[in-house]
Amino acid sequence: LEDAAAVLEDGRTYVEAELSYQKSRALFVVDRGKSALVYFMAGALLALLTLIGLTVGMLITLAQLIGPLFASAVVVLALGLGAILLLLAAQKRWVSLMDAFDDRDTDRP
Repeated sequence: LEDAAAVLEDGRTYVEAELSYQKSRALFVVDRGKSALVYFMAGALLALLTLIGLTVGMLITLAQLIGPLFASAVVVLALGLGAILLLLAAQKRWVSLMDAFDDRDTDRP
């Protein structure tokens, strides 16, 4: 009976230690995740500002060559086409991902 009580106590100690360990791991992940998100957001903001600067630079350069109206049209069309191509690629990958998780068996009628 004493051995069973000792085993039970050892099991309880193990479970408490494991829970404490997992809790500390989770807190570590949350802390690192928050800081990674802050750095990601700052990097994304700088990337957006860079793209805005590039767009304005293209407009200014093209405006001197073909005029402001046509420069605006060229830049808007080029950026729009790029956006459409990227969105179509994203849609293709999303559909592929969803097909991978589709639990319907396509071999059966």
